[in-house]
This record gives sequence, C-alpha cells and structure tokens, in this order.
Amino acid sequence: MQSFAAIECPHCGETFEIALDSSEPDAEFVIDCEICCRPMTVTVHDGEVHASAV
Repeated sequence: MQSFAAIECPHCGETFEIALDSSEPDAEFVIDCEICCRPMTVTVHDGEVHASAV
C-alpha cells in the first residue's frame, strides 16, 4: 500500500510530497528535490520521515 509524506528539502527549504511504501516501516533512499534537483537522503523509521543533505 502506498502513502504520502510531505518533506522539506534540506538544500532549498521547499516542501513537497513523496510516495512511500507503507508496508516497509523502515527504509532509506536517495531522491532528488522536485524543486532544486539536488539529492537528499530520506530516512523512514517507525512512520517518521526525515530528509538530510547527501
């Protein structure tokens, strides 16, 4: 099942939504910001989502 989370880019500060696989309680992946295109690491742990600069 898919859910969505709003994250804030650690580079430009803009907020946007990403899709998450809710069947995975813990995950870590790298995505590019939809606004500034810079990479960030997204960490999901127990439903909490955090973004950090790569």
